[in-house]
Amino acid sequence: MTRIQTMLDQMVGPLEKDGFKVSRNLTLSDGKTAAIAASRTHFSFKGLVILSQHILVQQVDNATISDAEALFDAGFRFAKKANRVPLFRGLQFGFMVFPVLVGRSPDASLIEAVSQCPRKRWALFEYPVVVDVSRNEATYFTGKALWGALFFSDMRGMAEKYIQGILSDKIEARDS
Repeated sequence: MTRIQTMLDQMVGPLEKDGFKVSRNLTLSDGKTAAIAASRTHFSFKGLVILSQHILVQQVDNATISDAEALFDAGFRFAKKANRVPLFRGLQFGFMVFPVLVGRSPDASLIEAVSQCPRKRWALFEYPVVVDVSRNEATYFTGKALWGALFFSDMRGMAEKYIQGILSDKIEARDS
């Protein structure tokens, strides 16, 4: 089993434990496969809103900005289908989409882009994460932002728990 597969396998348990419905090897609307697609909807006391949260993990070596954008777009389409709340986005309801690219040697411009504050959208949070397994490192926005400040700490916490928390020397599988 490869290091990437071991990491993906270790992500599933914590996601399911926290109420996510997890699918493996899901074909997305663009024809590409998400190794993991996890969804949950819950009430947030921070903004007194219902949040539809979706984590989509795709294995891509040498990932680029266009790979991240494509995964976000397909992830948002997935989120709209998976959501069961009959509310309009923005009326005490919003989406959080985490496009996660896992692989070796991601492009430097992608690493720089995901380190920056994500784009602003109406009741839609994008929180891209890039995992470079060759360096055992996850990159995502860790700063502060005025827009969406209530929710960035939650999104960062999710990235730390479900992605960064899995990256450790405990993964004993060999690279191949």
